[in-house]
Amino acid sequence: MKWNYVFLSVILFSTAVSTEAQSLWKIESGKIQFKSESKLETIYGEGETVSGFLDPKTKQIQVIIDLKDFSTDNRLQTSHLQDNYLETHIHPKAIYIGEVKEVKETGEVTALGSLELHGVKREKVSLTGTVAGSSGRIELQSLFEIRLEDYKIEVPKMLFYKISPEIKVRAKIIFKKEG
Repeated sequence: MKWNYVFLSVILFSTAVSTEAQSLWKIESGKIQFKSESKLETIYGEGETVSGFLDPKTKQIQVIIDLKDFSTDNRLQTSHLQDNYLETHIHPKAIYIGEVKEVKETGEVTALGSLELHGVKREKVSLTGTVAGSSGRIELQSLFEIRLEDYKIEVPKMLFYKISPEIKVRAKIIFKKEG
């Protein structure tokens, strides 16, 4: 759950590129980290399988996150995350499709689009991040929160004090200019 939001957020922010460039910018690499802070426990995890593109001409961005790649330091937690919460056997990917409001190489950027996670598609999802570009690459960094209930990710009542209803997500995505 947390990972999906992070991946999508990172993807949205990574759409910032020079308006002079007309070729696609493809995602070269990415890292999505998530954190659940509750009264009893803090859970950290991450995933690094991210794909997608940014078209500076149309300002369209697409980010796809492979949720089966998410893991924590605890093998049992990872299994529960994938099998019971994200249900990656049914919903293996998180997908963000949107439009970048202002395309630029450095500074703060915002994208508006749809995010599909856990079989739930939410429209008008706005994500903000910071971009820095050089040598045909753009790095996007974003920090945001995902509410589990927004994507129908259920946490058993007995784990209510161990898993936060809001997951903090930090995304870092590198885009590389094609051609």
